[in-house]
Amino acid sequence: MPALVPVAGIWHNGGRFEVKEPALKPLFNLFWQICCFRRGPQDVPYQRSLLGLMLVLVLACGLLFIFLLSGLDASEKAVPPQQQVLARLFSLAVWMLLLYGLLRFKNHQARYVQTMTAALGADLILSVPQILLLALAMVSPVESALTGLAQMTLLALYIWDMLVKGAIYASALGLGRVQGNLLSLALSFGLYMASALLFSPPPQ
Repeated sequence: MPALVPVAGIWHNGGRFEVKEPALKPLFNLFWQICCFRRGPQDVPYQRSLLGLMLVLVLACGLLFIFLLSGLDASEKAVPPQQQVLARLFSLAVWMLLLYGLLRFKNHQARYVQTMTAALGADLILSVPQILLLALAMVSPVESALTGLAQMTLLALYIWDMLVKGAIYASALGLGRVQGNLLSLALSFGLYMASALLFSPPPQ
């Protein structure tokens, strides 16, 4: 009989719920299952400390990502690393605020900690292959087949990330899967455009 862990969180219709045995497995295994659409935000432990840890890890991966991108594009038109860091912080902060606002609008704000933790955990899982692919692109010739394969794989990872986020949003907000995917794309595109407008260097 699987052990049950009481969680001080609220999910469906304001009722308490219990997280079953999979939540006791390593966290990365849980987040991987979320990325494979086998679990959802309701399966994530309700712990603000876990949310804080995921936030720190995602920021660290973002800084490493920026460092690798700076190594790939050293032209004068490239966005300075300091601006990229500010854009990353801005996007993350606005994303977290928007998600809270959407959950509050749907009267599901009690789901915020688990939803945000699930989204950040999925980000962390999918950031690892992205960083490895960028590192591979750095040591490969620009027009090589390996670099082209890395770019195509990065695009596939982006689409995967959008679908995972869409599933998380659909579960947390009570939306259909298509609506969740559209929301995922809208948030991603909107945050990218806002960051580009605010932090891109002025044209020379």
